[in-house]
Amino acid sequence: MTKKSPPKPRTAGRPAGGGGLTKQRIAEEALAQIDEFGLGAFSMREVAARLDVYPATVHWHVSTREALLAEVAAIVMAEVAPPPGKLAWKDWIAELFRRCRAAVRRHPNAAQLLGAQLVSNGSLPMALVEGVLAALTEAGFEGEPLLEAYNCVIAAMLGFLTMEFSPLPADNTQAWAEELRERVHTIRPLDHPVLTRNLPLLANKAFIVRWDNGTAVPLDGSFERHIQITIDGLEAFARRIEAA
Repeated sequence: MTKKSPPKPRTAGRPAGGGGLTKQRIAEEALAQIDEFGLGAFSMREVAARLDVYPATVHWHVSTREALLAEVAAIVMAEVAPPPGKLAWKDWIAELFRRCRAAVRRHPNAAQLLGAQLVSNGSLPMALVEGVLAALTEAGFEGEPLLEAYNCVIAAMLGFLTMEFSPLPADNTQAWAEELRERVHTIRPLDHPVLTRNLPLLANKAFIVRWDNGTAVPLDGSFERHIQITIDGLEAFARRIEAA
């Protein structure tokens, strides 16, 4: 009788199953989960279930939840930066803002990831950073003012979108919206006369006094004005530095 060889001990490496799986495919599935259920419901275990693999297989490609979220951010922001060298600096920044908003409108549940979590920095395209710095250098910024102007641009771009596409409450969304709508429309004129006078203009179209986010009620006009105010402010800042 031929004696069987003892089984070889298992060694660390790729888990069984998911042979055709890639980091890109995992990140795409994670983004699909976030698109459907929101960032708060995201989990690597659920991503593995959607891909029909064990969680260990997902972890083999992407070690942590934070690393996977960084890959998701990279997908959303992949095509945001306009091509270099084709636009004047003001037009380049305006186009950057519009492309970024278009990307977030396709994936509104990712807005909080981009604007409010440092983990997203892990995979954001450096072409975006390079492009913003090049545009601001063309505008006349260098040294410390370049740093300040750069931070202003990034905060202006992502800050508006983070607020415009703020997620609605996960539970009792309709009841919450109705309660907020009633609260806004019962503001006392004696307590807040300017707000009351302008309420027909502001209600559900201005930050704080709205109950729908940008998916249902996009702030198109405000966003375009936001771009112009940002660029006007950068121009004024550059002139002040030059005159100093």
